[in-house]
Amino acid sequence: MIFLRPVQETDADALYPLIYKSIVTDTIVWDGPSSLVEFRQALSERALEVSSGKRHIFTIIEQASGQPIGSASLRSDEKHFRGDIGLWIGLPYHGKGYGTLVVHKLLEYGFERLGMDKIEGSVFKDNWASRRIFEKNGFRLEGTLRKAVRKRGQSLDEWLFGITSEEWQEMKYFGPLDQRSQDYILHICTRLVWELAQESGSYTPDSFTKEGFIHCSRPEQLLKVANSFYQESPPLIVLWIAISKVDMEIRWEAVGEDQFPHIFGPLNLNAVDAALDFSPDPDGVFRKLPQPEKLDF
Repeated sequence: MIFLRPVQETDADALYPLIYKSIVTDTIVWDGPSSLVEFRQALSERALEVSSGKRHIFTIIEQASGQPIGSASLRSDEKHFRGDIGLWIGLPYHGKGYGTLVVHKLLEYGFERLGMDKIEGSVFKDNWASRRIFEKNGFRLEGTLRKAVRKRGQSLDEWLFGITSEEWQEMKYFGPLDQRSQDYILHICTRLVWELAQESGSYTPDSFTKEGFIHCSRPEQLLKVANSFYQESPPLIVLWIAISKVDMEIRWEAVGEDQFPHIFGPLNLNAVDAALDFSPDPDGVFRKLPQPEKLDF
C-alpha cells in the first residue's frame, strides 16, 4: 500500500501542496514551509544528510499511484541507542491506515537495521487518531509531558509513547492484533451471564443498570483492564463486538489518560461475532488476548 524512500529535493513539488497552510500542521510541532523555494532547499539539505548517514528521513509513497503523500523520519542519537518518530501525511490520504503502516516500517528499520534499543513517539494530548497509530504498533503510553512544546503561542502537553526492542521482538513473534480489530470493541463477562443473555435475547449487565452504559475496551486495552479488575473473577469470556452492528449509541469517553468505548443501551446479540474463553496464566496474570480465527464482515 505504501513504501518509504529516502527523501529527495524533487519531492518538494508533490509534497508542498499537501503541507503548505494545511490543517495537517495543527497536530505536529512544525508549522510547514513558508514557500516552495524554502521547502526545496530544506529537502535538498536533508537529502544530503540522509545520503551521508547522518539522518533518517523518508518520503512516503503511495504504491498504487506512485505519488508522494507525506514525510516520515526516525531521529536517532549518535550510537543508535534511542530514537523518536516524526510523521505527517497529506489530508487526502487520511483514513486509509497509512500512518499505522508507516510507523511499522520505521520500527522495522530502527530495530532491525539500526539496532536501536528503544523508539519513542510524541503526540499532542487528546490527538486520539495519532495515539491509535502508536498503540496499534505496540507502543505503550509512558506519561504526559506538561507544557512540552510551544505551538502558535500556546504551551501544549504531549503524550509520550515508547516501545523497546524486546517488546518489538515479542510483537513479531506473537503477531500484532489483526488490523481488522479496529472495527471491534471488546467486553469481558462471565460465561453464566452470557448464557442468560442468550436466553433473554439481549445483554444488559449489572453495570448498565448502575451506570447507564456497558463498559467496553479497544482490543489493545483489554489485558490492562483484565489485570486491573478481573484477576479474582469466575471463568470469563471476551465478547468481540462489531461496531457497525451495534444498535445503540457508542460513545468514546475519556477515563484518566485513555479513552474507552461505552455502549449506551442493551447490546443486541447479533453484534457479537465471537464469545471466547478468557483465562489468566497460572500466576493469575492475563497475558494473551483470545482472538477469533475468522471474523465475520
